[in-house]
Amino acid sequence: MRPSSKWEPSEGSQTLPRPAPTDADEPGGAASGPAQDLFVTETMAELSARQGRTADAIAIYRRLIAGAAAGERLLRWERRLATLEGTVIAGAPAGASARLAEAPAPASRSPRPVPVEAPPAPILHTPLMIDQPVRSGQIVYAQGRDLLVLAPVNSGSQLMADGHIHVYGPLRGRAVAGVRGWAQAQVFCQRLEAELVGVDAAYLAADDLPVELLGKPARIWLDQGVCRVQRLLGS
Repeated sequence: MRPSSKWEPSEGSQTLPRPAPTDADEPGGAASGPAQDLFVTETMAELSARQGRTADAIAIYRRLIAGAAAGERLLRWERRLATLEGTVIAGAPAGASARLAEAPAPASRSPRPVPVEAPPAPILHTPLMIDQPVRSGQIVYAQGRDLLVLAPVNSGSQLMADGHIHVYGPLRGRAVAGVRGWAQAQVFCQRLEAELVGVDAAYLAADDLPVELLGKPARIWLDQGVCRVQRLLGS
């Protein structure tokens, strides 16, 4: 079934028909613009590293560090960036290691007081509802709200939401809830066949999903920083 041309995303959401080429697709290419800011998250950095796109992961972590306040998360990002850069230097040919080692380090920043209180949960609005199949290459982002999909989510597509994600059909693509740091967000689907599911900065790839839950109704949530998945009760 082909998506209707009459549907348009509501205010506060963004849908891109196909992701723009990245550095991994075109040597020397550089992504820019507000749409690319959606991918400047710890989840996307780790996914790039896992797929062997170390340069992309390093670039994302550098952007995260440049805009981060002092705290435990900043220290974690700096340690992870140093590890990734060390991996690149260790695997680079002679001469390349020297050039990487000479790259300027991130500017030192003066200490800032670490906030005691956890950031408040985002104010959520009316859910963004999609009643047509999400095709391969499409990205659906529900900004400041939940995302409800009443049709199949095909392989190669991606769902992102600041709140929860509900898929009332097969979930074969990627789905990340709480992308702006809301750790209480969850992902629900009627048929778990995902390439990747996650909450905040934690995620599970297809190979990490329990075999006994594949093709079953499931929920994904965050437990002490680790993604958990279980079958929906009553299913």
